[in-house]
Amino acid sequence: MSIRRQTVGFRFNTSSVPIIPLVIWFLWSLCLGNLFRKSQVLNCPLDRGDCARTGKPYLGFAIVGLGASIAPLDFAVNLAFPAITEAFALSTSDIRWVAVCYVVTYGSLTLFCGVLGDRLGHLRVFRLGLMISALAMAACALSPAYGWLLAGRVLQGIGVALTLSCAPALAMALLAYEQRTLALSAYGAIFAAAGLLAPLLGGISMLYWGWAGVYGFRVPIVLLALLCTPWLSSHLRVQKLMPPDASQPGSVHGLWGLMRRNADFAWINIESVVVQFCSFTIALSLPYALPAAGWSEIASGAMLSLWALGVLAGSGFAPLLLRLMNLQTVGNLAQGLMALGLALIGAVSMAHAWPLMALALLLQGLGLGVFQLVYADKVVAKLSDSARGLSGSLTIVTRTIGIVAGALVWLWLMELLQNQALTQGASQPEAIWAGTIGLMPWAAGVAIVLAALSAWRRA
Repeated sequence: MSIRRQTVGFRFNTSSVPIIPLVIWFLWSLCLGNLFRKSQVLNCPLDRGDCARTGKPYLGFAIVGLGASIAPLDFAVNLAFPAITEAFALSTSDIRWVAVCYVVTYGSLTLFCGVLGDRLGHLRVFRLGLMISALAMAACALSPAYGWLLAGRVLQGIGVALTLSCAPALAMALLAYEQRTLALSAYGAIFAAAGLLAPLLGGISMLYWGWAGVYGFRVPIVLLALLCTPWLSSHLRVQKLMPPDASQPGSVHGLWGLMRRNADFAWINIESVVVQFCSFTIALSLPYALPAAGWSEIASGAMLSLWALGVLAGSGFAPLLLRLMNLQTVGNLAQGLMALGLALIGAVSMAHAWPLMALALLLQGLGLGVFQLVYADKVVAKLSDSARGLSGSLTIVTRTIGIVAGALVWLWLMELLQNQALTQGASQPEAIWAGTIGLMPWAAGVAIVLAALSAWRRA
């Protein structure tokens, strides 16, 4: 797809972009400082065979988050979709395989990697994932042809499956069992902070190294996390390397059995799939829509960072909401915010994208951040303590299914809407805008139906 720069409407002031990382760091530090203010001593439940660890968990969460950041930082790849399309002379539909090869690989392996971490040790599997990820991203950055890039993406998917399957379990092992919501909130906030930086870092790296920069800048990040893991091993609660209780769904087969027996547990996983399916329209469409409206790579990345800022705020704000409302009510509220955000994005015009687009992205991200914490807390509470790797992996699998379905369905619809606009006499940039932003009303409709069904089930 060829995208021609033109001057349309409002221009984002890119001179303010350098201050964004400082604002992000301040908000992230403030969030974590509030979360851990009461976590000076980590008391572990003796009846679970854990030993207590003392000290502040800041550094431990930073190391786990640094390693896990390889996944949300992959959001930078979405920003490079137009450049990859042009570099390898691809059609718009062909670019989907950059996402599909990666997502299907780690999605299909994550549950098994989580069980592997429960058996062999979460930190051991986490380290292996980091080593493979470093090799994979270097291979992607140096790919001479599209086929080599896709092969590198498959290898990257293997590394991410090993890393992400055990990262939530490591985060929860930094705090006492009773503080799992706090640990999940902190992990989610760090994960979202990486996603917040991804578009900005991706835009900057593309200025200097082209599309390969969205892979290359992550290699030193992974190596740094790997070098810090020896410190992490001495600050985790002791993990019992044994199979989970036979009465608990501590295996992949047992997990599917639980879903067949428990309709409520199955439904919360369906909710997660649909939420990610709808939310993927933002990651897919805006990297095309904003350049079509004349935005630079850095300006587009900064706008996309607002969405991740909303997710970050939602991750930190969710524990406060849970003190006032129950899980079901907070989950319904989050779904409503997501639907509203998508609907507002669909109402944005090409000539005046900035104010309403920014508000809509923040709202949708806020709802997504709150929902992800509510969902993760439900899954962890349902499965046994010895299946932390499996429970963390399940949250990733449902996200993956939603993204893969979105890559297939939304790209098809995007091409259809774009071709319709071209036949009606629209220019190329106008057709791109119509094909991308035109997805949002459809996604908002699906999100509204999901929220209504969820409220009805819990009435």
